[in-house]
Amino acid sequence: TIALLGLALAGLWHWHASREHTLLVAAGQKSSQAFQLAEALRSVISRHYPEIKMEVFETRGSLHNAKLLDEGVVQLATLQADQATGTSARLLAELYPDTFQIVVRGDSGISTISDLIGKRIALPPEKSGEYEAFWSLANYYSLTKESLREFTGTERTTDWLLMNGDVDALFRIRAPGDASILRLIQNVDGRVIPIPQAAALQLRHPALEAGSIPQGSYKGRPAIPGSNEQTISVRQLLLAREQVSPNVVAKIASVLFEHRRELMELVPIAGQIATPDASGQTLVPIHAGVRAFWDRDKPSFIQENAEPIALMITIAIVTASAYLQLANRRRKKVMDAYNSELITLSQRARSAPNFEVLDECNSKLAEFVGRIVHETERGRINTAEFTLFNFTYNAVEDAIKDRGFQLERERRSLSGGAFDRMTSKRTTGD
Repeated sequence: TIALLGLALAGLWHWHASREHTLLVAAGQKSSQAFQLAEALRSVISRHYPEIKMEVFETRGSLHNAKLLDEGVVQLATLQADQATGTSARLLAELYPDTFQIVVRGDSGISTISDLIGKRIALPPEKSGEYEAFWSLANYYSLTKESLREFTGTERTTDWLLMNGDVDALFRIRAPGDASILRLIQNVDGRVIPIPQAAALQLRHPALEAGSIPQGSYKGRPAIPGSNEQTISVRQLLLAREQVSPNVVAKIASVLFEHRRELMELVPIAGQIATPDASGQTLVPIHAGVRAFWDRDKPSFIQENAEPIALMITIAIVTASAYLQLANRRRKKVMDAYNSELITLSQRARSAPNFEVLDECNSKLAEFVGRIVHETERGRINTAEFTLFNFTYNAVEDAIKDRGFQLERERRSLSGGAFDRMTSKRTTGD
């Protein structure tokens, strides 16, 4: 029984470990680096863990992703750290630092954030994470909607507005060196302007950090920017729902942290992927699967406690064996007592001097059968033992019947002898 249970548990573990898992991933706009990284992750995971099927979907951005994740529509999502909300969201990895970037046309006359007053600026769609982030930044610098002329739209729309000269500046949150921003700078002879005072902004928004756009990120000669440009940075995160299997998340973590070179071959920015802070000092709780990945080389509880567990198992087996032996002895005593009772009853039936004693034996046999049935219903006698009693019962019943036939023949014999004597007397008298 124990072996069968072990095999069943092993089979259940194998089925759970090898069964197919489908994960839906919300990854922002297709042109974003987050989307490209999610696609690279999907590709590399399919090589190493074909049982994990990932489907990457284009969305409106971090706020949209957070909503989809919280509602359970998707199982994984890329989000900016300042947009990570929801009670079921758990941190899987820090992907790369996103930076606030304000791209201005070369002929705009804009060199600082204060120069934006009275200018036209293209912003991401309203209710998007990037749109909310810009106005948090603008409010800190006392820029209002009345002091700016804003135009909102998709990435393609806002790119066209800047290149066509309909706006003077454009705001976007992207990693330094982003291809879409490079294209804009090349088309409008543009540049990025500094965004200072990151430490002060972090007091209001702890998820924000001081960042920089390295010199030459968009052009080497002449360098654009001309020096390391101050800006605001926010981490792009990969989150998973708490309900996603820790075993599955551990496999994803192994691809992110152990097969990073394969990811970098597809998307260079994968080189910036970082593990969460193991101390747990993160804005979002760490997924249990990540901790399982960290602990993969640690000895399991069973391995650490092999000797005491083996001792306990041995004691349990010896105790169980002793108990079973004692129980078997008790059952044997009970069975022997019942069998002895049947044998005694059989012997009495075979030597019954008359029908009254034989009827008494028959009544005791019926009462014995009633007791046996009652004991069987209570589980004190198993099916095999009951079958044995059935065989013995038949033997006793046959003994009673045989003795009944004998007594009947003796009675008839006595009746016949008495009849012969009466006939003899009558003949003699005549």
